[in-house]
Amino acid sequence: MNIIAFIVGIVISVFVILRFKKSRLEYSKFGYSLLLITFPFYYFLFAVYSNKYEVLFLELLGGLVFFVLAFLSIKYSDFYKFNLLGFGFILHGIYDIGHDIFFINAGTPSWWPEFCGVIDFIIGLYLLTLAFRYRVKAI
Repeated sequence: MNIIAFIVGIVISVFVILRFKKSRLEYSKFGYSLLLITFPFYYFLFAVYSNKYEVLFLELLGGLVFFVLAFLSIKYSDFYKFNLLGFGFILHGIYDIGHDIFFINAGTPSWWPEFCGVIDFIIGLYLLTLAFRYRVKAI
């Protein structure tokens, strides 16, 4: 485990949450949805960097899940939006950690799973707490 990547990931995720909150992107329709859409692109770039285009195809298939979740989150109310996005970020964190079980993307840095995974989990859990707040308001 790369502890430095883990710590940097924690710092970046807290920064992203605070920045989104301060700039009011948190409550925009597209803020976290667009962020979720960008995450698969890193794996696309890693596959291109390693010249493994069959891996790029597999990454594109995996990325479709996150594109669909982000798109659906734009269509629904805040409660469902934050639930879908929270689930999407946590699912991407699981994808980061378990990525090598499915296939090897040789272009992925060795520290990436800890770095990106912790960002995904922290943001995902935060979004689920926002969804819970909306659920409580609805009752």
